Amino acid sequence: MPRSLHRWLRFGLGLAILAVAVALLLSNVHDSLSPESVRQRLLDLGPWGSVLFVLTFAALQPFGVSAHVFIIAASLVWSPGFGALLSWIGALAASCVAFAFARYMGRGWVQARLPDRMRRWDDRLARDGFRTVLVLRVLFFTFGPMQLMLGVSRVRFVPFLAASGLGLAPMIVLESYVGANIVSWAISLM
Repeated sequence: MPRSLHRWLRFGLGLAILAVAVALLLSNVHDSLSPESVRQRLLDLGPWGSVLFVLTFAALQPFGVSAHVFIIAASLVWSPGFGALLSWIGALAASCVAFAFARYMGRGWVQARLPDRMRRWDDRLARDGFRTVLVLRVLFFTFGPMQLMLGVSRVRFVPFLAASGLGLAPMIVLESYVGANIVSWAISLM
C-alpha cells in the first residue's frame, strides 16, 4: 500500500471516530437513559447484556469515559463478583483498544521523533515490558495517556496484556465491592 494512501486511511479512521463521538454527544441519547432503565435493559438482555456492557466499556473508556464509572455501574447491575469479572474483561478489552489505536495511528510518527533520552525508557519497555507495565498499572490503573503511551512504545503486546490483566485486577475487585456499597449507601440517604 502506498505511504500516502496509508496516511489518508489513518486520517479517515480518526475522523470517523471523532464524527461518531460528536454525533452521539449531540444526539441527546443520554437524556433518555436513567440508571434504573439501563440496569433493567441490561438484565433483560440476559447474557447479551454482559456482552453489551463489555463492548461499551471497551469502546468508550479508551476515549475518555472513566473506567470507574463502568466498574461501579457493573457492581450495581450485577453482583459485585460478577460485576468485577465483567469490569476486568472490559478494562482489558479497553486497554487492547487503546493500545491498538495508538500503535496503528501514532507509533511510527512518535518513534521517528523520539528524543535520545527517551529512547532509553523505550528500550526498557521493550526489554522489561511485563514488569514495567505491571508497575504502571498498579500506580496509574487505566490512565488514558499512559495507555496511549504504551501503544506507541516498543513494548510487546503479550507482556502488555498479561501485566495489564494482573495489575488491573486488585483495583477492580476493591472498587467493585467497596465502591458499590458506598454508592448504594449514598443513594439510600437521598
